[in-house]
Amino acid sequence: MAARIWTVIDEHFENLVCAVLLALLVACLGWQIFMRYFFQAGVTWAEELSRFAFIWTIYFGISLAAKKEQHVRVTAQYYLLPPRLRPWVWLFADLAWVVFNIVFTVQGIGLVAHAFEFPETTPALGWSAAYVYLIIPLGFFMMTVRILQVYVRGFRRGTWREVAKIGGTEA
Repeated sequence: MAARIWTVIDEHFENLVCAVLLALLVACLGWQIFMRYFFQAGVTWAEELSRFAFIWTIYFGISLAAKKEQHVRVTAQYYLLPPRLRPWVWLFADLAWVVFNIVFTVQGIGLVAHAFEFPETTPALGWSAAYVYLIIPLGFFMMTVRILQVYVRGFRRGTWREVAKIGGTEA
């Protein structure tokens, strides 16, 4: 039972969170438009909440793209390499990406800790900014986990070289 729950979370977590956050974003913006159009009154909390939902959606979406191997990357240089070398260079590039993510995760944790130590609140909602900043280490950590998952699954299946694909074809 626990394994099944973990599988569902692993497969659908980012999709669900992105869907909920996008629905919240659309609802807040819709409410804001309705209030301005019909009552000539803005709703400050809706604008701020939609901004936070947008930012959080981006970070969860980046993790989702890494999980599905659909993130944006420059691939033209791989055509200049011999085909046998391409997966190794791809692996090196992804390892550099993981190191970058780890640095941002650690720095993000420091930012959140600093925000808790020296509290500031958001203007309209009055939330602690630390909770808003929490997406930075969380997003980079999730992205790292998803990148590593792709490789672990590839190594277990013996298909890790297939990760190096350019435009949907093997590099």
